[in-house]
Order: sequence, then C-alpha cells, then structure tokens
Amino acid sequence: MLVIKKDRPVDIAKIVAEVHRIDQLSIDLMMLVDGHYNVPNDAPIIDQWSLAPSPPSVCLTGLGAGHPLLPGNSRGIVTSDLALIAEDVGVARTMSRWYRLGRPAGSTQSS
Repeated sequence: MLVIKKDRPVDIAKIVAEVHRIDQLSIDLMMLVDGHYNVPNDAPIIDQWSLAPSPPSVCLTGLGAGHPLLPGNSRGIVTSDLALIAEDVGVARTMSRWYRLGRPAGSTQSS
C-alpha cells in the first residue's frame, strides 16, 4: 500500500515499484486463464502454512525458506495479501510473489 501525504514529496520510485508489482500479478493471473502457473523454480517455500485474516483480505503465515528478502530457513513469515491459492497444485500467489506450499499447519506428514 502506498501512503501519500500532502506535506511530503511523492516517492516516484515507490509508485513505479508498486505498478510493477501489480503488473506482474496481472500477468500471472492472466496466464492462469490459459491454464499455466507461472511459478519460478526458485519461488520461496512456506511450510506449516495457514490462512490468516488480514482485513480486508487474507494472507499466509508459516515457516519460510528461500525468500529473496527474508533470509534463513524455517523463519516465521506473514505474506502480503493472498491473491490465489491452489492447494492441489501446491502453490499460492500473493500480491508480491509466488510461494510453493509445504505442509499445512498441524500436518504431521513429511514434505
């Protein structure tokens, strides 16, 4: 979300980054129309994941690994707003990026 205040200069770089993020989400969602999941091979994994309310939306929470901005493995993370989740395919798309789904929270099976 962008916050703009009239007493501060507009940060054009942040606006451009937000437009790029929304454009990439649109491209990924349009590819689904043709039945293609545009998930990068290096998409981060979220294990022991669950849906978490983030009014007015929903996000994922769990243990992340391979995230480009959050180093470490099995690090607790909360994603940006969830755009789609395809549990049967094992992927989720947030406003920011794709995630590969590991085990759901409470699961005792190995991933």
